[in-house]
Amino acid sequence: MREKIYVLSHGQQWKVQCEHCGSEITNTQSDAIKIAKKHVANFPAGTLSQILVQGDGGKFRAEWTYGQDPYPPRG
Repeated sequence: MREKIYVLSHGQQWKVQCEHCGSEITNTQSDAIKIAKKHVANFPAGTLSQILVQGDGGKFRAEWTYGQDPYPPRG
């Protein structure tokens, strides 16, 4: 299972949201990305995780994957 951390536009602020980390609000996107990276660093070693950053129009424009990403996927 992959832990997903979302960096979302939240009005004039940015929200970092994760199922197991809860959520945090910050004033800048760069601060939100730093917070998301700290969450990834606190996961147990080898945890497959992903940071998804929301861009214009609600589409996700950036993505970082950590851990052993099974590419190409099996099957």
